[in-house]
Amino acid sequence: MKKTRMSLLMAGFVSIATGCQPELSPEAELGTHEAALTGVGTWTPNAPMQNSVTMGTATLLRVTGNVLLTQDGFGQLYNPYTNTWQLAGSFEWGRHGYTATELPSGKVLVAGGRLGGAMRWVSSTWLYDETTNTWTESGSANTPRYNHTTTRLDSGKVLMVGGIYYLGEQGNSELYDPDTGTWSTVSSSLVPHAAHTATLLYSGKVLVAGGSGPNNGDISTAELYDPSTNTWAPAGNMSQARKDHLAVRLYSGNVMILGNGSSSDNSVELYDPYNNQWVAGPALPIPGPYFSATMLYSGEVLVTNGSGQAAVYNPSANAWLLTVPMNQARSNHDAVLLHTGQVLVTSGYNSTNGSLTSIERFTR
Repeated sequence: MKKTRMSLLMAGFVSIATGCQPELSPEAELGTHEAALTGVGTWTPNAPMQNSVTMGTATLLRVTGNVLLTQDGFGQLYNPYTNTWQLAGSFEWGRHGYTATELPSGKVLVAGGRLGGAMRWVSSTWLYDETTNTWTESGSANTPRYNHTTTRLDSGKVLMVGGIYYLGEQGNSELYDPDTGTWSTVSSSLVPHAAHTATLLYSGKVLVAGGSGPNNGDISTAELYDPSTNTWAPAGNMSQARKDHLAVRLYSGNVMILGNGSSSDNSVELYDPYNNQWVAGPALPIPGPYFSATMLYSGEVLVTNGSGQAAVYNPSANAWLLTVPMNQARSNHDAVLLHTGQVLVTSGYNSTNGSLTSIERFTR
């Protein structure tokens, strides 16, 4: 799960006022048509990683603007200003399926996952400290799990929801306190979730949507966790069941949900937290599966797929614009918004080159 803070308050107010389905003006329609013919933005290759990464987890370190990329328990650190990489140590070799969350201190918390190809779920958690370029163990969660989510709350604590452990999807949730380095159990979600999304709202509540539920069936259920009361409440149902989908909070406060991990579903819907309802959004102009959805400083959203295609959502026009193609097709990649406003795409795999070392940046 990846996290964006509001930096253009006025843009948010405008979006809230206009709602999640604004009218498309003739000028916007013309601009959309012209952009679709040429493609917007540019993709620029950057210095390759020191080690190839198939399915990495990228985390922006907000103090320095550097990017920590981890996979299978080892790390690499990218400096976007000097376009250079350095190794960033290791915490548990062969670990995958974990989450990485930046804490208020600037350290990065790694939680959950499995070891190797065996069904060895882990509960240990680790902290990366950029100032020393080292990893230290930081307590253990109460329940091992993977395909879960972690979300940093406004309090600075980290909420861990759902995931899979041994017999199936988990409904229990936990809270990590960075001041004490300990985990505590909080109330369970209304239904179990795995391969779901969890999005922090402006209200401080967390929207948990979709995933696989009881008996490994995909679900459309959505619910809200309120940390102030430690309670869950229904948030309606999406129009369809979704698993391995993407979610991003817009400046308006609405949450965009897209895809379901397949190539056949390009659908989009929006959750309106002010009215607790779901509405349909414009379908994506590129096929799935989608691997990243990144909100730009402009309020637009960049979405990428595994075939080297990408599109930008314009919330004021409620429409998509195609970008120019990426330099390389890559499935299972990750993306992060840099302080420069560019989007860095790292890692991935393609049938020609296998696991990739190449990275590239998108400039709108």
